[in-house]
Amino acid sequence: MTMHIGNFVRFNARQRPNAIALRSNNCTISYSTLDRLAAGCAAALRRMGVRAGDRVIFILPNSIEWVVLYQGVLQIGGIPVPINARLTPAELFPIMTNCDPRLVFAPSSLAKQLKTVSTLASRVHDFDCDELVRREATPGPLPAAAADDVAVVLYSSGSTGEPKGVELTHLNIFWNAQAFAFDLLRLKPEDRGFTALPFSHVFGHTCLYSAFLFAGASISIADRFDPVDAIRTIHNDRITIFMGVPTMYWSLGRVELPPGLDWSSWRACVSGGQALVEDVHRRFEQRFGVPISEGYGMTEASPSVTGSRLCGSPRKFGSAGQPYWGVSLRIVDDEGADVPAGATGEILISGPGVARGYFRQPKLTAETFRNGWIHSGDIGRIDEDGYLFVADRKKELIISGGYNIYPREIEETAHGLEGILEVAAIGVPDERLGERILAFVVPLPGATLSPESFLEQCAGRLARYKVPREVRLIDALPRNATGKIDRGKLRLMGREGTSRNVT
Repeated sequence: MTMHIGNFVRFNARQRPNAIALRSNNCTISYSTLDRLAAGCAAALRRMGVRAGDRVIFILPNSIEWVVLYQGVLQIGGIPVPINARLTPAELFPIMTNCDPRLVFAPSSLAKQLKTVSTLASRVHDFDCDELVRREATPGPLPAAAADDVAVVLYSSGSTGEPKGVELTHLNIFWNAQAFAFDLLRLKPEDRGFTALPFSHVFGHTCLYSAFLFAGASISIADRFDPVDAIRTIHNDRITIFMGVPTMYWSLGRVELPPGLDWSSWRACVSGGQALVEDVHRRFEQRFGVPISEGYGMTEASPSVTGSRLCGSPRKFGSAGQPYWGVSLRIVDDEGADVPAGATGEILISGPGVARGYFRQPKLTAETFRNGWIHSGDIGRIDEDGYLFVADRKKELIISGGYNIYPREIEETAHGLEGILEVAAIGVPDERLGERILAFVVPLPGATLSPESFLEQCAGRLARYKVPREVRLIDALPRNATGKIDRGKLRLMGREGTSRNVT
């Protein structure tokens, strides 16, 4: 049996050829046109020497061209490797070396820099105004694909280390798309999805891009997030589903809204990437009257693991919901033994979304994927109703004076304090305590905030051992290309410079 994910577009092109698949800058593309453009792209790629099984990197922003190139690679049996367009050449070189692609497509300014590496120069192509994605052709049969064949390689954001190429199969993507489309969102062809998440990131790639094409719904494309522009798109395109990371919901909850906008079509949101602070969650829902489903996932699980259902099971604030059909979870201690319900430990994941492994990294694959279980490196607990609560990354755990402290608990508390925009806590080496807690604090614009007042507020809400020992006021938290807080940079900052206040 073939299970080629190119069928997401092909099936809808045959069943509903005139239905709109994509919207971007007042341009609309039907499913039939998208299929024909992809066929034209596939023919051009063949002329350039791409064959079935070849990997093709493209470093492009979200756009109709991105979609056509992705689908074109699929139509010849190639493996698309989309890379975040915001990465620097220094970040891209190790990815390209590891991937060893047949071809690389990038905007002209970036392509020029990438060609400076002699081993890659002949493979890099300038994508600006490329005819590769502008000519239609008659679609041919899709290649056969077994369920466990690699469909796409997605490189992780590198927020906890070097980027890794995760091999996702046709079954991985198919299963995840249907779970999101039907179990969580109850999508219909009339639905309209919108996100500014990069399609190169597993959240944007699978949960929105793949799920909406699978369901025959339409996608409004944006490359960058601006809260006012987002609300205008929801108004203009009659969006029904929005997906974003927590910082987007923070911005939407506070931005001044232009008058006369109608978001009555908007029925649901999904938040992922990191935990959504409860205060931000409640503020958004009170303002817009639109529920947010918070879930848990990771690239290695393609990505969805749990979700807060919008229908049926009640939602619990602070929870990532319950597992999708076919997913099994375990919470284990440091020795790998299962812990009782409600106890905290490492999250292990099994199910149809579990990836084949990391591309050309057998040792890392063996460490992470063991006996059918992903060892996530995340710390969490499952309550008596089967709801997952994620505490933190195992690597982010702070051990200070013998106490285990999760940064998220400090950050959640701090978000409710006066004058606070954002907070991130890390552990830094300390001769006496082993580690001491360092809090990076971003004040609200115009707020008068001192390290002393921040610590005074924390002292009334946190156990003494959880109160930061050091505070630094900064203008903004460093983030990686997908919008997550870059704790690696925070750790570097923690080792460098002097703080505004040390207690």
